[in-house]
Amino acid sequence: MTARRARLRVCAVLPKGFVGGAEAWLLSLLDATQRLDVSAVLLEAGPLRGELERRGVPVRVLPVGPRPADLARAAPEVHRVLRRLDPDVVLANGVKAQAAVAVPASVQGVPVVWVKHDYSHDRALARPLGRLATRVVTTGDGVADATGRDDVVLVPPPRPPDPLPRAAAQAELRRRGVPADGAPVLAMLTRLIPYKGVDVAVRALAQPGAAGWRLVVMGSEDPAAPGEARRLRAVARGCGVAGRVHLLGQVPAAGRLLRAVDAVAVLTHPDGRGPGREGAGMAALEAMVAGTPFLALDDGGPVARRAAGGCGVLVGRAEPAAVAAALAGLDAAARERLGARGSALVADHPRAGSCADDLAAVLAEAAGLPGAGTAGGPPLSVVTTVLDEAASVDALLDALLPQLRDDDEVVVVDGGSRDATPSLVRARGRADPRVRLVEDPGAGISRGRNTGVRAARHGTVACTDAGCHPDAGWLDAFRAAAAERRPADLMTGTYRAAHRPGSAVEAAWTAVGYPDPDEARRAGPLVRAYGRAFGRLYDATLPTGRSMAFRRSAWAAAGGFPEHLQTAEDVLFGRAVVAAGGRAVLVRRALVTWQQRESLAATLRMYRSYGRGGGLAGSPLLVGRDAARALAYVAGPLALARGGPAVRTAVVAGAAAYASLPLVRVRRHRLGARAAALVPVVAGLRDLAKAVGCAQGLARRARSRARGADAR
Repeated sequence: MTARRARLRVCAVLPKGFVGGAEAWLLSLLDATQRLDVSAVLLEAGPLRGELERRGVPVRVLPVGPRPADLARAAPEVHRVLRRLDPDVVLANGVKAQAAVAVPASVQGVPVVWVKHDYSHDRALARPLGRLATRVVTTGDGVADATGRDDVVLVPPPRPPDPLPRAAAQAELRRRGVPADGAPVLAMLTRLIPYKGVDVAVRALAQPGAAGWRLVVMGSEDPAAPGEARRLRAVARGCGVAGRVHLLGQVPAAGRLLRAVDAVAVLTHPDGRGPGREGAGMAALEAMVAGTPFLALDDGGPVARRAAGGCGVLVGRAEPAAVAAALAGLDAAARERLGARGSALVADHPRAGSCADDLAAVLAEAAGLPGAGTAGGPPLSVVTTVLDEAASVDALLDALLPQLRDDDEVVVVDGGSRDATPSLVRARGRADPRVRLVEDPGAGISRGRNTGVRAARHGTVACTDAGCHPDAGWLDAFRAAAAERRPADLMTGTYRAAHRPGSAVEAAWTAVGYPDPDEARRAGPLVRAYGRAFGRLYDATLPTGRSMAFRRSAWAAAGGFPEHLQTAEDVLFGRAVVAAGGRAVLVRRALVTWQQRESLAATLRMYRSYGRGGGLAGSPLLVGRDAARALAYVAGPLALARGGPAVRTAVVAGAAAYASLPLVRVRRHRLGARAAALVPVVAGLRDLAKAVGCAQGLARRARSRARGADAR
């Protein structure tokens, strides 16, 4: 049996201490997955702690009040808790949870997945809290629209357990004191808090249209509304319907009793304090599974849309007369018709296992660890291109072969080597048939990769280059990502630029010219801001050929690697995959170590070729970056020479900002004072080399287009 990979370490922050709908959603998914290693922080004490601890989840209670000042006071302790737990990712289960954890997590660079269950505080908080989240999950279609994000993932409440047979459910209600006198029964499965509309249903029983109905309410008081049960009983007495109102309190597995009732009501409404309308609506889903119709306010939310689909009755206003009128229209034939329609609509509703997989996948992708906690995965083809690599190809194969399964392969595409590279690869192939040589004389790196992909036997292809040393878990990191139920189309790995001991110049290049793998795990505010302003931040949509994988179908949809480019082809390929509708993820443990060029001149030629590739491609992103840097080197000195104090201050501040992250890297990795002193020199050389290359590429592109126009 294939071993399961290390589980994803998740810190779940939960705002409530009791088990409401949001908490029940999370518990049901935790019960259905083995992929997550969860610890929990509760912002309120209550019975939820016991539910989590019974599942083996360690719990810390950190009481936090509802006001902004309470959240601000709690932020330092939340920061300390995250430091101690050091999770891969935080799950913020609700608005208050996200408000409590978003800033401390952002400061530390811990990714946060916000699960948005309802419409609470949408006007003020949805958009800023959504921007602070790494990913947003919603449990109801449309519930997260106010965040303004286009990457929201829907993970609905899973299909609930099958209901009890009607006779068994009726017997349980009789045991709890509900008479079996033949009167139709309206049920509400809800916490007792005013905005849930239980009082509206109580008053509806006094209306002529609902005179024959009973009301059964299953749910406990919300801590935010102490005394609500007493208030509802007083309302029932005042309306003369106390004998037909049954407040049963918390009933375990209440949804399994819904075949014993004739309708379910979901009456969440605006009251100035609550969310204003129902979110996912677990009670409505349970009613549909039971074949029982439901009433829902016509508020445009997910529950209302389900009702409009023919399995419920829309109520125009949260008023007793409107509810009573809806009940009056629910004769036996209508109830049977609506209930049957509801059952049909949820026949294919996802079970807990698939919902849990979807949640785990979002959490893992947010952490840069797609496939964490999975087992197995598809066979992979590794494609690498070589040209006169006799000095390095054996080392690459030595690193790859121990990572291969029996059904994997390595396809080495030789572009016409004049040294011993082909014979070395053939010898390795004779010793291990998983190694194959494909010869394509004259092929550059792009054409060579395309040749290798076409020759590959498998649907998922990984790429690396000669001169790279894949870490021991490199290939399995990609296999894990491909093992997801819905694998990404493009999987972008990471790389570490090595430098020779004692070489301050190479150490400075490491800090300036290449992203730091540590920053893929913890991208704090400086890393994020620097990446947005200057680039060189890991971006799943901008892969590197040193470490990447993709599905062959995505490669075909993108048109393969652009064969007219010798550099920047990997970035352009990644953007083409995304433009074709593909999904990209970062796989931070797919790490290779790459040895820098042997001399400063070789390094500058490499960067000039990078700039040339961007210019040839005409990429607005790559050309724009190079042009902006070139302009800064011209405008900066002029501004220092001719500008006033404010202008000079701005130039110096900009230069300091540009050097800030490389200097932090020098300090983090203890690269030394000489490397720090060389940072501005190396940055200038790199930028100028790229700018020259970009200008050459743009000129060549213009000449090529002109020749094409003349030919036409």
